[in-house]
Amino acid sequence: MQIMKNTHLYLSLLFILTCAKEDSQAPNTPPTQIVKQYALTASAGDGGSVTGGGTFASGTQVSLTATPSSGYSFSGWSTGSTANPLTVTLNTNTTITANFQVIINSYTLTVIAGEGGSVSTEGGEYEEGTEVTITAIADGCQQFMSWSDGDTNIERTVTLNSDVEISAEFVSVMNEIEYNLVRLKFPCALNITSEKPYNETNKYKVSSYGWLNISNRETHNGYYYPTPDNYYPPRHFYTVAHNFDTGDFNNDGLEDMVVVWSTFPHTIERESRYSYSILINNGDGSMTYDHDAFINSSSQNNHHPYRTIVADFNGDGYNDFVSVGSGVSVVTANGYGNNIWQRIPLMINTGDGKFIDSSSNIEGQEDGFSPVEGMDFGHHISVGDVDGDGDIDIYSASALLINDGNGNFTNKINELPSSLRPIQDSGQGFIMTSVIADFNNDGIDDIFASYADSANQSQQPNEGYTGVYSISKNGNPSYIESDIGYLSDAKYGINNTKFNSAVAYDINLDGFKDIIVSVTRASPYYEGRALQVFLNVENSSTGKRKFESADYLLPDESSMDEMHGEGRLSVIDINNDGILDIAHSVVTNMNEESYGLSFYLNNNGSLTLFDMNEFAFMSQEQIPGKENWGLNGFNLRKAMPINLDNSGWIDYISTIDTSDTEEDGGYSILYSVLAKD
Repeated sequence: MQIMKNTHLYLSLLFILTCAKEDSQAPNTPPTQIVKQYALTASAGDGGSVTGGGTFASGTQVSLTATPSSGYSFSGWSTGSTANPLTVTLNTNTTITANFQVIINSYTLTVIAGEGGSVSTEGGEYEEGTEVTITAIADGCQQFMSWSDGDTNIERTVTLNSDVEISAEFVSVMNEIEYNLVRLKFPCALNITSEKPYNETNKYKVSSYGWLNISNRETHNGYYYPTPDNYYPPRHFYTVAHNFDTGDFNNDGLEDMVVVWSTFPHTIERESRYSYSILINNGDGSMTYDHDAFINSSSQNNHHPYRTIVADFNGDGYNDFVSVGSGVSVVTANGYGNNIWQRIPLMINTGDGKFIDSSSNIEGQEDGFSPVEGMDFGHHISVGDVDGDGDIDIYSASALLINDGNGNFTNKINELPSSLRPIQDSGQGFIMTSVIADFNNDGIDDIFASYADSANQSQQPNEGYTGVYSISKNGNPSYIESDIGYLSDAKYGINNTKFNSAVAYDINLDGFKDIIVSVTRASPYYEGRALQVFLNVENSSTGKRKFESADYLLPDESSMDEMHGEGRLSVIDINNDGILDIAHSVVTNMNEESYGLSFYLNNNGSLTLFDMNEFAFMSQEQIPGKENWGLNGFNLRKAMPINLDNSGWIDYISTIDTSDTEEDGGYSILYSVLAKD
């Protein structure tokens, strides 16, 4: 019995324990596990930021967002993905970098060529900041004027920071004079053909054909000149570019030019007169005729203007110019002569390349038209500081015009020695050429002058007389007490030598300026050509300066006798060796052996004649429609040295003057000759 009780008790305890164990463990619950954690490290390169990094349980999907800074764009993650936002599933510690790049925009350049030319590129699409060089190319007789944004450089660089559209604008270089004169028109493209390559050599080339031309169709009824025995039948007047000078009129650093137009015959008074033209340098070998250069029209109304000089007369830093002329010398059948003199035109630059007639600033012509005392035959003009006050004075005919520094002039003719103020009506002749320079290095300019061919032994001290010079004494600007000297040995002898142009120039490089004079014969009229050189030397007996004729006369070629005179001399560095040379230009009927222009290169004091076969020029026979003229007129006249294309080498303005034909009148055509680098 007791055993059964114990058994029962044991079973009860076992049941209780079993139930308790089952109650302590919920059914279907897995055992507790440890979850791993991983770090996502997100960084940003230069140019932006990133969000979304941190620590997450294994297997977590995390979103990363890259945000670029201004001026940058998102370029991709270090994983190679470019998704943004980027989803990352973490199964391990992970480092990811967001990369950025500078934004580079693309812009479009459109380059358009206006009528009359082309451009080096039509443009395209370029990255921001790209520099593109564009060039305007003019056709034929056109010239580049400017880009549509106002830039006047033929070649320029455009930086692309936005879309750009730009056009090149061209204008015709066929500038035509309009002043009661018929215009000569060329086709735009001149077909230059000739057996002789007139238009290009190894050293020079003709450019901008016909960029200024003038024709005169006004007729006359015949005239007598130079004596009643010489009668010329009715024909056309003809107007030629008789003289030039250069200066920077608009202060752009380029040489501009004033042209003096003279109409022949100059022995008949006429109504149609055209005096001056202003040509503005474009810097590319061409020039533009400024139709509106003169503010007041009276400047265009002179009889036979002859010479001109550019200088700053009022001290304002801008180039002005002054001109003189011979007026009208009338000769009638009965021998009666009547000279119609003219004023001295003084043109003052207003500061913008325009000119106002300030002729009334000269004493004696306050009304603008009365002749100045001593201004009878203005065949010459020279300028310099003859009173040592720092401004520019004027000597012309017999007048000495002293500047007050503001461009107002007082005539000091009576302060000149008598040899420098001849009276034409008294038979003393007239001054034909002059030059002002400091010959004795005292700081004050002196005067040299040459008489016309009417000299005789009773009027001048030396047979074969060439000229007279007056040197300021002891710094005294008064020429009454100055030292007077005479030059002899005229090339063609007494009464047969004409003096056309003179320059002061230190030929032998001794520190003192010498004198070079261009001369021709008086008979045959203006025929012949020579340069006479006078060296400035010390007079051993007095210690003062004097001039001696050099051992050479240039040129000495027999062909030079075929030249027609009235040339001009220019002193300029032709070959860029740092030493000034000489250019001498006259009129010629050019043939294979003679030219209207000669260069004399200075080799340390020795003058060498340049081979003119290397020069380029145009001929009448090259003018379309005028081929049959041949060499029957003036083919080359008074070439003017000028730096046209700003290359540093000396270029030239040359002209063709045709003969005075009964049908066509006479033409004067200006064109440019460029030196090759």
